[in-house]
Amino acid sequence: MSSVSEAAISGDNEITTRKRPITEVISETFHPFDHHSKVVGPFDDETKRDAEFVEKLNVMLLELILDFHAWSAARPMYESDKNADTLEKAVRTLRDAEKDQGRSYPSPSSRAMPASGFVGRRTAHTPRLPHILTYCPSVEQTRQRLNEFITRIKLALAALTGLGP
Repeated sequence: MSSVSEAAISGDNEITTRKRPITEVISETFHPFDHHSKVVGPFDDETKRDAEFVEKLNVMLLELILDFHAWSAARPMYESDKNADTLEKAVRTLRDAEKDQGRSYPSPSSRAMPASGFVGRRTAHTPRLPHILTYCPSVEQTRQRLNEFITRIKLALAALTGLGP
């Protein structure tokens, strides 16, 4: 290591070089580095901004999930009511046509009506099956005939395969 150091000193548009002893350069005090304002402070600020952003994002996601849940829970009830109105209109049209032809069934008002209304009105306590099936007198007969048909098919298959009943 040499005992002399070169330093550039700028003047009025001219650069001159002078030699300084190393002991002078080493003994020179440097300005302290303010690590807190240059590194730690900006890092803490960025960390706080990130935490605030994550918190805002979590709130936005929670609101979105709640809105979506409310929409998805209300949608089937709305569609059920809409379909029930359409079905009620179709039943009225059918009943009017049957009345005109003289083949009308007894009025559903003379029978026990469900608490939820005429057709398809659902609440949290009503079943999902359409109530129109309980008003037609031929439904039970159709169900019985279908059951007999299935029994005959099973017997025929058993006879063909030789398994027996």
